[in-house]
Amino acid sequence: MKKMTGKLSAKRRNYLSFMWVPHRKGGVRTIRINNYRTTLLSTTAIMLVALLMLTGYTLSVVRQNSELKAQHTKELNEIVSQKEKLEEYIATQTKQLVENSELISAAASSKTISDKAIDEYKKEYEDMVVAYVDKNMNTIRSVSRGGTKEMTFKESLVELRGLIEVVQSAKLSEEDVNSQIAKKEQELTTYLDSLPTYWPIDNEETVDSGFGKRMHPIYKRNMMHDGIDIGEKKGTKIYAAGAGKVIEAGWNGGYGKCVIIDHGNGFKTIYGHLNAYNVKAGDVVKKGQKIAEMGTTGTSTSPHLHFEVRINDVPTDPVKYLENR
Repeated sequence: MKKMTGKLSAKRRNYLSFMWVPHRKGGVRTIRINNYRTTLLSTTAIMLVALLMLTGYTLSVVRQNSELKAQHTKELNEIVSQKEKLEEYIATQTKQLVENSELISAAASSKTISDKAIDEYKKEYEDMVVAYVDKNMNTIRSVSRGGTKEMTFKESLVELRGLIEVVQSAKLSEEDVNSQIAKKEQELTTYLDSLPTYWPIDNEETVDSGFGKRMHPIYKRNMMHDGIDIGEKKGTKIYAAGAGKVIEAGWNGGYGKCVIIDHGNGFKTIYGHLNAYNVKAGDVVKKGQKIAEMGTTGTSTSPHLHFEVRINDVPTDPVKYLENR
């Protein structure tokens, strides 16, 4: 019995059984397959699955390659199209450049001629303006130095300022600093600044003693007074009547502490009886710059400023030159 059981068990292992169980009617059916057939079917099934997977992958790669090829072809077509348009544009621009080369040369030549004509016109214009100014300045300088009686010094100042307005309006541009007209404007402005027209103290109405013969307050006899006395309190600020160079700052006999400024063109101003001064010989001062303080040094009876204007070292009445600020 044991041997038969063993044989039967071995025999059973040679088959693969599949059972078919109906849901409603019919009996259970059993399908038995030999063992070697099972191996063959399994191998075949595996190969079929592998073949299907390989086929699917291959089809996917082929589809992707087709899409990439189509996209690449489209991009190449766009590049070729853009290249053709660029070549056409370059060809058009080159043609226009060649066609316009003669016009460009002619325009450049015309510009050179125009620039030359403009420069010549500017030169003639500047010469005309400067000649007009110089002609009028001869009269103004003569009046300023007392060389003619045709008009007063202050009238000549009006003429001078009018000439400055002429050259300012005659300049071809606001940035013009190199032309004859601009240089002439600077010359006139410098000349105007150098003229001693600025009241030397802030109070412009305190002339205590005028220019000319007078009874000297200390010597008690008629003597020439070479300037004007402007009275105020000690320490009052004193300003330069015009731009110039300080040629003396120190004690000067009866003037006491004194400052003398050379304004050029023959003009000098003298400031006497000072309490103190803040400039020294050699200093260049501007018109209206503070140079000293009022005092009563030298031959003086009370705090005041003795102020003189001299032309070629000849005293003249300062009131003819000083203007209200």
